[in-house]
Amino acid sequence: MENQQQTFELIISTESKVLACNIADFEKKAEQFLSTLTTRFETDDDFGRAKDEVKLLKELEDKTRAAIKNAQQGDINQLITQAEAIAERFREARLDRDKLVKAKEDEIKRHITTTALDEIQAVQSNVESAVSLAMAQTMPKNTLQQRITEATKNKRTIDGLTKAVNAEKTLILAEIATEAARLKGRLNLIPISHDYLFSDAVKLIAGQDDLAAIVQERIAAEQQREAELKAKAEQEALAKAQAQQAAAVAETQKPQPTPTEPAQSAVQHHGFVIQITLPPMPQADAITIAREVKAFYEERYDVSLKPLKG
Repeated sequence: MENQQQTFELIISTESKVLACNIADFEKKAEQFLSTLTTRFETDDDFGRAKDEVKLLKELEDKTRAAIKNAQQGDINQLITQAEAIAERFREARLDRDKLVKAKEDEIKRHITTTALDEIQAVQSNVESAVSLAMAQTMPKNTLQQRITEATKNKRTIDGLTKAVNAEKTLILAEIATEAARLKGRLNLIPISHDYLFSDAVKLIAGQDDLAAIVQERIAAEQQREAELKAKAEQEALAKAQAQQAAAVAETQKPQPTPTEPAQSAVQHHGFVIQITLPPMPQADAITIAREVKAFYEERYDVSLKPLKG
């Protein structure tokens, strides 16, 4: 059987054409839409509108890309490229707007919280120095900042955020007033006449210890110290006066020099003893007087101290 050679080929003929396209009108409307996007961020309505625009941009981007995907056949590359460019602009505008909305929200949030904290700090500073320093320990700044920050959580609107922060600020200011009164009352327990005894006043008034008892104890100790110093000074003054009196008596009892006898060829020398009788007193005082007498004569004479017998 003779083989018959058969020739065959696959012929595929395609034709693609744009059946319906409003690309020019669509691009014009896209330009108009992008130019009307919200640029003001002051009220809750502004932020709500911007967030809706982000959603709409996403929807337009997706629909545009879907139309491109459906039309990607045949010789329409230029049309697809043009549509892709528009879709990309939607995407870029959406991302920029989403970023801008978040940045503006953070900016307003910081402004509201900073204003509240500044007012709180101003009130804290407008009290007596010692009270203000003590309050910095009992109501630390970082704790107050955390409270204000906590008040901003889960607040979706500017109005809700403002009300929450103001409510917490009002509560904090009331607590500051109460604490300032408590600290001032404790500070008043320290008398001005003895404030030098309380270099740790800030720590004391900020604490919870019985400050009245501490004040009483320190003042009593200071009074005892002053009394001891006074007694010591009086004792030293008395001893000095007695020594001076004894020295004066000794001076008056010095032996008078005898006239020199011309007929004698040599002067005879003798030793003498001057006795000073002191009134009854402590041995320490007597020793002090003896030392002062000896110092008065600059150790030219031998001065000794002996107790009276009998």
